[in-house]
Amino acid sequence: MGIGLGLLLMGGLAVLLWHDRQARIDAAHRQSLAVATGVDRLLHYGLRNLERALSGIAADAATWAAQAPEQRDLLLEESIKGVAERQQELHSIVLVDAQGRALSTGEGDPQLPQWLSRGSQRGGLVVGPLQADGEGGWWVRLAMPYDGSRWLLTRLRTGELAGMMRDLDIGRDGNVVMLDRDGVLLARVPDGAEQSFVGRRLPMPDAILGGAEALTRRSISPLDGLDRARAFSAGSGYPLVVSVGLGIGEALGTWYRLALVSLVVSLLYWAGLAFLVHRLAAAERSHAALVDELGAQADWLDQAQRAANTGVWRMEPDGEHVRVSAHTAAMFGLEPVDAVWPSARFFARMHPDDRERVQREFAQAYASGQPYVAEYRVVLEDGRVRWVSARGGVAGDARGGGRFAGTVVDVTDLHEARARIERAEAQFRALFERNPLPFFVFDAQTLRFLAVNRAAVSAYGYSVEEFLAMTILDIRPAEAAGAVLESMRRRSGTEDVDGVWTHRRRDGSLLDVRVFSSGIEFSGRPARLVLAEDVSDRVAYERDLAWRATHDPTTGLPTLAALTQRLDALVKEGRSTRYVVAYVRLRELERLAPTLGQRIGDAMLREVAGRIEMIGETFGLACHWPGQSFVVVALDASRRAQLLSELEQAIETPVELEGGAHPIEASIGIAEGPEPGEGAEQVAGHAALAALQAWQEQVPVMAYDRIMAVQAGERLVLARRIREALDRQEFELHYQPIRRISDGRIVALEALLRWRQRDGGFVPPDVFIPLAEASGLIVPIGRWTLEQAAQAHGRVAAHGHHDVAIAVNVSAVQLLADNVPEVIRDLQREHRLPRGALHVELTESVLLRQPQVARMRMLELRVAGVGIAIDDFGTGFSSMTYLRNLPLDSIKIDRGFVHQVHADERNASICRALIALAHGLGLGTVAEGVETAEELDWLRRNGCDQAQGYHLGRPAPLDKVIESIVEAA
Repeated sequence: MGIGLGLLLMGGLAVLLWHDRQARIDAAHRQSLAVATGVDRLLHYGLRNLERALSGIAADAATWAAQAPEQRDLLLEESIKGVAERQQELHSIVLVDAQGRALSTGEGDPQLPQWLSRGSQRGGLVVGPLQADGEGGWWVRLAMPYDGSRWLLTRLRTGELAGMMRDLDIGRDGNVVMLDRDGVLLARVPDGAEQSFVGRRLPMPDAILGGAEALTRRSISPLDGLDRARAFSAGSGYPLVVSVGLGIGEALGTWYRLALVSLVVSLLYWAGLAFLVHRLAAAERSHAALVDELGAQADWLDQAQRAANTGVWRMEPDGEHVRVSAHTAAMFGLEPVDAVWPSARFFARMHPDDRERVQREFAQAYASGQPYVAEYRVVLEDGRVRWVSARGGVAGDARGGGRFAGTVVDVTDLHEARARIERAEAQFRALFERNPLPFFVFDAQTLRFLAVNRAAVSAYGYSVEEFLAMTILDIRPAEAAGAVLESMRRRSGTEDVDGVWTHRRRDGSLLDVRVFSSGIEFSGRPARLVLAEDVSDRVAYERDLAWRATHDPTTGLPTLAALTQRLDALVKEGRSTRYVVAYVRLRELERLAPTLGQRIGDAMLREVAGRIEMIGETFGLACHWPGQSFVVVALDASRRAQLLSELEQAIETPVELEGGAHPIEASIGIAEGPEPGEGAEQVAGHAALAALQAWQEQVPVMAYDRIMAVQAGERLVLARRIREALDRQEFELHYQPIRRISDGRIVALEALLRWRQRDGGFVPPDVFIPLAEASGLIVPIGRWTLEQAAQAHGRVAAHGHHDVAIAVNVSAVQLLADNVPEVIRDLQREHRLPRGALHVELTESVLLRQPQVARMRMLELRVAGVGIAIDDFGTGFSSMTYLRNLPLDSIKIDRGFVHQVHADERNASICRALIALAHGLGLGTVAEGVETAEELDWLRRNGCDQAQGYHLGRPAPLDKVIESIVEAA
């Protein structure tokens, strides 16, 4: 068995070493591939950023060619210079022609046509060959198409490529190289004196040349002759390959030490096996001699054992063997025959916990000749345990000498009975002592502790001695002493009680415990056994859940549901019969978090909540409405004016936060109640409706009126009808001609949205369009309008009037919420619309909401060839700065200024000023609402460009408008 086990061990070590060696080599391959892939990704990002920078130069140049052709070359030089300064890895950027001749400051490349024809290109970037810089360094030539016949030529320092590969975990013998698709070495790390390898052509794997993105293999470097686990990565998308090699010798360094250790272990095993075989042979010889001697004394031991109903033994002179009777041998689980056995065999049968003690006592008695008495356990082969009582001493023999002999008696039954009693007591004690929950017993009359377990000591911090000197009152708060005594007086001796009580620890801290109590008898006296389960965390969690159910976690204020429930209860109790509810709706607060961060937004909300809470404590109640709204209730309706004053003062005071003072803008709605049949929730809803009305009308305070509820209901019905009308295609467009005043020719048709009803009538646009904007439905309606306008231009153009544009009103909500420029570009491609086929008319409110976003969208429209006009000019609040900087084509003079312009001098003055202002800025003018020949004549004499109105043509369906255009032609 030993030889077989040794051979198995040797084979296992060999297999383990072989697998470990392969694992280390595989790990080197995986690590090299991971490093190569990481460097390849860095290369991808670097070249992609460079490509984007060069593409940005070309894109800027195209913009300058369209907008500022006379400054195009100067702007191009500045752009190239700026990009070169930002891209420090570039030696230069030069604009060259197809022959490589420089067209801007810098050096061209006569070889450009050759390497462009065979160069690899990803997107727009072409990677060319290496070029020496004349100072011992190298450049990689890169080219980016500028237009059809010119290129942006740049030279990338190979040192930047080497910089991407430095500080990598490649070990002592590892290296990283970067090559082009032809195998030319562009950079290598570690560099130093080996930098001279740049430009050398190295063999490339066929799989990489065939298009594979990653490959690993083991190879010997042609540069330094080292054996490495090498990985190739070509996944950057550019014609460059990253190769990483990790030294095989370095990877297997610790493996050689492991192999040496395995050899030493094998040699030690074979030496130990030889020693063990020698010792077993000697033990077998001794055992045979002992069996012979025991056989000679078998009869004597058997008779003595039978006579005394016990087992007998005698120590042999050598002190190493003992002669036992058959009964003694059977008692130890040995073969029941008289024999001489090594004493060690009997000690081996003893229980491990008794063996050392018995050996020590026997050795002392044997050496001194004193009597030997011991009780111990014997473990039989089947696992059973037997208790024996052994006695012995020096006894004379037939030759007049003395031998150490004695008897053994089986006392198993006695010990088992005793063990059963001790086990029952130990189990009871364990149930008390080892219970993980605090257990204690106290006297039912004196309340003094009689016993405590370890869990109680740990939970309360008192020692056992301190507990036994205390009463149950000492672990309860002082104010609870009376309740404890009363509970003990009312409780019967055997009554079980449970409940949650508050206890006090030794350090004075309190804990909530669920108590389970039962009456018992302890040491002959009535007592109570108590189990105390610590439920502090559960109670705290339940309290927190209860608080969160009725409070807002951010502001700490009650929720609306909690407030209305409390308010209804106060009314029911008669503590308040008439109260005032103020709904405070904060404005523009939602923009604070995206601008200054969520932490600042929450801090401002908590500051406002603190002010509202103080006002609520002064007048009655306060709560937080989800979002940025609050509700304050004055329980005394007569304090309405004072409540408003306090709220206005709190809102007018800016909030001091990081970055300075932030003003608060809010709309306040006031409602008084309750009316018969109303609850607090309805009154709060009235106040919220009034605040919404105040927000819409941009006034600080508004009181609730029943008309508001009626109007709100009507708006909800109308909003639902608008959705249904959009689905049922009930909307239609009428078109009103816009004529050039000088010759009366139609230059555009304004698309006007109409909502036809089943009875043939129309819902006025000023009724449903504001509601569509407020609900967001204006976005799908606006897209539908643009689609219809594009189709309308196609129909007008089909009748030979390609130059008649279609003007569409675009609301501020649609322009800012929807990507109108992208929608129009899609329509231009789908319907093949020429530039100028569509005009958009914007109101001045666009400029007030988000001027920067509006200007960007207008610039995109201008680039797409869409005409832009400001509608109802002069009625809004936009500044002349916006008018000067916006990309406009014309302004439309509101009909209120055109009405009776020939007779009303004030309107005439305004119109003359607006016409002069528009012409001074290079803009056209369109007069709206022209209804008489006199108004048209005045506009013609004062230089107005275009006009529309009932005098020039009423809005009509497209078919009728086309028919009138054809007839006029």
